Amino acid sequence: MFCSAQVGLMKEMVPGFFNLRQIKKNMGGRSDPDALKTVLYQEIERYNKLIGVLTSTLGDCGKAVLGFVVVTPALEVIQMKGWIEKELPKVFWLAGFTYPTGFLTALLQTTARKNGIAIDTLTWEFPIINEKEEDVKVPAKEGAYISGLYLEGARWKSEGACLTEPLPMELTSPMPLVWFKPTDGKKKTGKNNYACPTYMYPVRTGSRERPSYVITVDLKCGSANAEFWTKRGVALLLSTAT
Repeated sequence: MFCSAQVGLMKEMVPGFFNLRQIKKNMGGRSDPDALKTVLYQEIERYNKLIGVLTSTLGDCGKAVLGFVVVTPALEVIQMKGWIEKELPKVFWLAGFTYPTGFLTALLQTTARKNGIAIDTLTWEFPIINEKEEDVKVPAKEGAYISGLYLEGARWKSEGACLTEPLPMELTSPMPLVWFKPTDGKKKTGKNNYACPTYMYPVRTGSRERPSYVITVDLKCGSANAEFWTKRGVALLLSTAT
């Protein structure tokens, strides 16, 4: 059992509550129809609930497992704090959203509204950005640059920009930045592309309450064909842990 000093230290690791009412006021309130801001407000509501549960639980007990649990929200709210206090992120960490599909839908809504087109005419393209996250100076003109994706069952070959065999004993490998780019018109499948499913975590089935599947991302196959990578069960993951 932890001593009171250790429990107090864990409490300090839990971020404070977001003042959602003040944030909405500062960012335009209800009168602003920005779909991305709506996603931000929804994420803040969920994290406030999570922070409340952690704070309450830490007040009741000091079980060792809590020393690991409290780290998660502290890391994930960094993206939102920068968004609230500074500006729209230049690169988004998709795993930092409790509902990444909601964020992706908001990107489509933003593009549709900006260009005066119907959202159901939009599809996705996924150009690979060969830059480090810290070197990206401006946000994407449409959609968003996404970081923090992992390949399971393959790795990304920078030279040639395509899938390739993983290294020995390598279960997952990091992907470079991917531009989730909304595009007007019917989706054109490129030659020798693999339709790579993207999941929130390695347990691909998820649950009825929380599906794991997020989106399918087209990736260049390289020297192998799409069937080869399908048989390998290659997928993109937002997180390598369940």
